[in-house]
Amino acid sequence: MQMVVNELSAKFPSSSAADARDVMESFVNTYFRVKEIIHNDMILVDRDYESFLLAPGYRIEQWRNDRTVDMEIKRRFRSMLNRSAAYNSEEFRREHEEMLCAEFQLEESPLEDKVSIGCQLAYVLDGVAVSFLTDDYWKQPAIKGIYRSLQDTGEIEEEEAEISNVSCKENIEQFSSNHQKQTDKQNRNQFKSGVDILEHRKELFPNLLFCDSALKQLQHDIGKTEISQVYKKLMELQRAAEKLDGAFNAKVLNHATPESVETLKRFEEEHTFILPDGSSQLFSWHIRFTGSYAGRIFFEPVAGERHIYIGHVGKKLPTVEDH
Repeated sequence: MQMVVNELSAKFPSSSAADARDVMESFVNTYFRVKEIIHNDMILVDRDYESFLLAPGYRIEQWRNDRTVDMEIKRRFRSMLNRSAAYNSEEFRREHEEMLCAEFQLEESPLEDKVSIGCQLAYVLDGVAVSFLTDDYWKQPAIKGIYRSLQDTGEIEEEEAEISNVSCKENIEQFSSNHQKQTDKQNRNQFKSGVDILEHRKELFPNLLFCDSALKQLQHDIGKTEISQVYKKLMELQRAAEKLDGAFNAKVLNHATPESVETLKRFEEEHTFILPDGSSQLFSWHIRFTGSYAGRIFFEPVAGERHIYIGHVGKKLPTVEDH
């Protein structure tokens, strides 16, 4: 997914230096939050943001030297510029001439101009518009409009269009939720076996640490009938790991239960797994998944970290109840 600056929102100068500082902080923080969500830090911008008038008597150069501006915000802004490309440049226009032979006209806008190249690119690239919060209008989580494109026949085709828009904490949270749901749905429909999870585990489950036993099971034991449920349960564990703060709370998961003391004593070997660092650990917590067999995912939270070990992804392990 691609981030694109909505140039209609980039209306400077702001009324005052104080307002300009607020706008810049919101914009920079929005960029950083979204890049974490979509795992892409590249952003298409409408101009060269190295030098421009931010507010009357207050240029962006002054903002970068302003001691009242948080150093981390300045660093993040510089990082963003290093990962940007201007879509108003001649080079970009030559390279993407066909893509630019279209138009996106907003249904509404706080400005007289309602045609946006940034929104057009976000629509074509299935991306997200990043807006400066220069008007409350840009707080809306979606921008609607009409997309017009020139066909090979010479006719102009029109279609209703909508793109995601981010500018502040509120619409970022909604974007994050919608993006996660869409990604989950696509993956659950496209993944055919545990091998697909193996190939994408670092990007999808960065907070889950897979033991070698679990990796082998994903490769050999998780097929088409189990993959959707396994993906869903691993994603639940990933979200739980992201929120770990102190002691593990089983209530953040659906139906996570520990094994009984009797089971762990009698079947200690079966419930012990080798961690990625080579040490061994007894696993008690597990959640269920369904498929062609009654499956279990055994996991253990990492003390003091936002990580969860995954030791077993496969058939139910022996318990005293079964023997």
